[in-house]
Amino acid sequence: MQATLPALRTAPATPPLSPAEAARLNALRRLFQLSRARARLDLFEACAMLAAQPQRSGPAFAEALLRTLEANLGRALVLYRPGEALLSFDERWLLALLAAALRADGASMAFLLASRLPRHARRQTGWLIARLAETAPLPDSPQPEIRSQASF
Repeated sequence: MQATLPALRTAPATPPLSPAEAARLNALRRLFQLSRARARLDLFEACAMLAAQPQRSGPAFAEALLRTLEANLGRALVLYRPGEALLSFDERWLLALLAAALRADGASMAFLLASRLPRHARRQTGWLIARLAETAPLPDSPQPEIRSQASF
């Protein structure tokens, strides 16, 4: 008598990204590639510098977010190459957080931030995401560099 194996279940298909979401994701991926070689920033210092310069654009907020996020997550951030069809968990989380900010959905933002970040990092990270949503980066925007005060 032969035993039959149960059918393997596949993960549910994720809906494809809209063109705007794909452009935002690829912009974040490009910024992440460029920012990996730069020094990490302290979250509070980055927010203070950006708050003092309200004319800063979306890429400045995105770069600050990406350069501070790994320290607050407690592990390396996983973002794939621009144009890659697959999405990492980190990319999905960032897109969901950005979508909540674009909808001005504070409850969803609070949930997403609380699900992955320590309490002390939630407010500033939420502020960076909200400013990024207000000044959404264009895919081909110039890449600003945020320097810590120690490098001035």
